[in-house]
Amino acid sequence: MKKILSLLVALMLALSAACLAESSVDALTIAVTKDENSLTPFTYVSSTGTVVNRLIYDTLFIADLDNNIVPWMVEDDYEVADGYTRYTFTLLEGQKFHDGTPLTTADVAFSFTYPGAQNVSSQRKICAKIERIDIADDRTMTINLSAPDINFLRDGLATMRIISKAQYESVEDATTVHETLGSGMYRLKEYKVGQYYILEAVEDYFKGAPRVKTLNMPIMEDATAVQTGLLSGELAAATSSIGVEMLDVFRSNPDIEVFASAGYAPMIMNINNGVAPLNDPAFRTALTYAVDVNGIMNTLYGEYATVGTKGTIRPDLPYSVAGLEYVYDVDRANSILDEAGYGQRNADGVRLTPEGEPCSFEILVYSGSTIRIRAAELTAHQLELAGIALTVKVMEMDTVDAYVWPDFEVSKGRDYDFAMWGWGSSISPEFLVNLYSSDFSVGTFNVCGYVNADVDAVIAEQYAAAATDGELNAALMEIQNRIAEDPGLICFGYADSLQACNVGQYAGFKSGKGTNVINVYSFLD
Repeated sequence: MKKILSLLVALMLALSAACLAESSVDALTIAVTKDENSLTPFTYVSSTGTVVNRLIYDTLFIADLDNNIVPWMVEDDYEVADGYTRYTFTLLEGQKFHDGTPLTTADVAFSFTYPGAQNVSSQRKICAKIERIDIADDRTMTINLSAPDINFLRDGLATMRIISKAQYESVEDATTVHETLGSGMYRLKEYKVGQYYILEAVEDYFKGAPRVKTLNMPIMEDATAVQTGLLSGELAAATSSIGVEMLDVFRSNPDIEVFASAGYAPMIMNINNGVAPLNDPAFRTALTYAVDVNGIMNTLYGEYATVGTKGTIRPDLPYSVAGLEYVYDVDRANSILDEAGYGQRNADGVRLTPEGEPCSFEILVYSGSTIRIRAAELTAHQLELAGIALTVKVMEMDTVDAYVWPDFEVSKGRDYDFAMWGWGSSISPEFLVNLYSSDFSVGTFNVCGYVNADVDAVIAEQYAAAATDGELNAALMEIQNRIAEDPGLICFGYADSLQACNVGQYAGFKSGKGTNVINVYSFLD
């Protein structure tokens, strides 16, 4: 009996120690890989900003670690009615902004109307769907849509950040507001441009106090410096992934755990569909045969990636169309180009357009992304075999963005040939629509300027009218079939998310499907 009691005591002490590692950490240092301005919903600039912003600003609903949409700020008995046009919910009690003022339905209603006149196109898109908002009292309200939207829980209610009406109601341009005032589990205590953020836990947060009191977040754009910091213990984690070539090094460190999960951030080669000869569907089709997508992904990631297809989305999603894999066939690429009028070549072996212009282009790549630079170099080498010259041009991230996605508004046009690109996540069914609709109020990710009347018709008719999962999936599958026949870009694939965390410093990090380890579940019970 004494031996049993001793074992029980030892087990309890071990469990207590594990709990302590998860619940009583005063501070962690977590690298942020880009300066995201003041981190308000109107000023952050990339998917990294989305990750950190989510700790500061709440959304009504949230994706759990299995990517199911669940209530966050609202009671569980919410109602979706009238064919996905009416969303009624009651706010949980005890919510307030970081300045201590109560958060009410007036703030929520404002959060879904004010962004309609601001600079973030994805937010304007959500606001444009709303016909009216009915407020019953400080906690209960109904959002009425002008048309059915089966995705509104995920792409509206789980996306729009809740802001303070008092803070913004007299402000015409939201980007001029630099005070970061959210209702999330952390408040921004300090921000020094280009250097760091300091986030401070909100002890009376309505979901409970965060396990980590302070998040010190240095801005570190150099991937090598981040990896060195993780290995030395100076960093507990980072918002970025590690390269597959470093896996063994990190796994050999007993204090570090590598969280590996299926990635939903695609690596894409954007093609500017608005300039000749890239506006020729035959030319773009030839490119899909001239580039060895499978070989490049295997070279870059080995087994830690899912290769892309002509359907763009991950092939294991439930609405993915089978049989759209890329086929590497240089002879076929050359044959298509010859038949399409690009048969003549100059003295350097570069093909000429029917107008006599050489098929010589630039591909823009972020200077901080060594793996995309390598992908661009491999692509350029392969295109030589098809008589296409591609020069890799490495530039700062902000400079590339200005050419490809000026002011993050696709309606402002584009000024590039090719760009090695990526998106934060493709896990939403709306991703395909965002990427391929030529209506820029709908296709807010259409940085290629893709135009296909058949795709637009499917989006406007089948997709918009979908009232069941079956109808939604059928529309998405039809979009994939159309874009496979008329490609607007090349989707290389989806690298697995590999994030290294120092579990010796903190054992609470959690990874989920399509999520970054810097998430609300990592810091809350």
